[in-house]
Amino acid sequence: MDRAARNRWFMRAASVVFAFMLWYFVTWDSTGTEKRKYLVPLDYGDVPEGYSISRTSLNVEVDLEGKPEAFAFLSIGSVRASVEMSSWRPGKYSLPIQLTPPGGFRVAGYSPNIVEFEVFRTIERTFRPVLVLTDDVPNGLTLVSVDMVPTEVVVKGPEAAVMALRRAETRGAAREMTEGTREMAVVLTDENGDVSGSDLDIEPPVVRVTAGFSRALQEARVPVRVEITGEPPEGLEVSGVVVSPDHVTLRGTREALLGVTEIALNPIDVSGHTESMNIDIPLEAPSDAVTISGSPHVLVRVELRDAVETGTYMNVPVALEGVADTDMWSVSPGSANVVVERPASAPFPPEEPPLELYIDATNVVASQITLPIMTRNAAEGVSVIRIEPSQATITALTK
Repeated sequence: MDRAARNRWFMRAASVVFAFMLWYFVTWDSTGTEKRKYLVPLDYGDVPEGYSISRTSLNVEVDLEGKPEAFAFLSIGSVRASVEMSSWRPGKYSLPIQLTPPGGFRVAGYSPNIVEFEVFRTIERTFRPVLVLTDDVPNGLTLVSVDMVPTEVVVKGPEAAVMALRRAETRGAAREMTEGTREMAVVLTDENGDVSGSDLDIEPPVVRVTAGFSRALQEARVPVRVEITGEPPEGLEVSGVVVSPDHVTLRGTREALLGVTEIALNPIDVSGHTESMNIDIPLEAPSDAVTISGSPHVLVRVELRDAVETGTYMNVPVALEGVADTDMWSVSPGSANVVVERPASAPFPPEEPPLELYIDATNVVASQITLPIMTRNAAEGVSVIRIEPSQATITALTK
């Protein structure tokens, strides 16, 4: 009885195994396929250091075709959707998406087929946040110091967006600032106002601000100075630097203002520039105990021009014009020295002056008069710097 029972169970188990093997064999050899949709992450490749991209498409919807039983062993990581960049340069791109299916599968379709995105440089800038009070300081008090921890924040993001920033601020009501140290968010601004968006990172985004108030303050008006460094390309030179405003008013205690004679801006490097520059530069107080009244920034204009050379011509004759008989008049002195300049690309003649000197005596009725020495027929590009002497005396001669 026991042996017969064991044989029956054995036959049942063998039947199940045989049925499974038969099913596997039939389905393995089957030529039937099916399609399934998968959401595959889009791979933009390795972005080089210093670059970022706007990821307009994060996933690709892919239709895979294969044998039904093969899908049971499919890993989504084996399906690759990628964009191939030939070179990394800033700009806008529209590139086809490449699909690589795993073995045994075929890509029946996918969407999107083309991805549009932008490549831009990523840079960092360091800012010293300034405190902006959103209301008036209580009567009898004046803000004399601002202490921030940390004193600087680092902003990272697309080059164009970071370079457009003017300053970093923390904002709070004056009455609240008199109560002690506060944690305040850092706000970025450009020429249009507040800057917001996920494309800019601030580290740290929050600083600890302690404002000091005093009842005894003084003011001092000091000049704003800027240093120009570097040299423009050959053939160009700096012709002038204008700072507007060129003076600012400082407020602080007598001790804080002592020894402060100017506000020095960061140097401006003109290397490689071929055109005049207008640069908006934030002002920084010389210490936390000093505040700047008025505009928190200045505009610096650096003028570039074609390089010029200066030349001096000695004893250039002075001609007399406007009289009927020049022999009846004497001119004293009869010659003058002329200092002129012209573009460096047009060198000065070694001997002949590039202009003429004369005196206009038209309508002169006096027998002796002193008149200015003037120029005419100057060569192209020549400018007169000075004439020495600038005047000459003409005298009528007696017969």
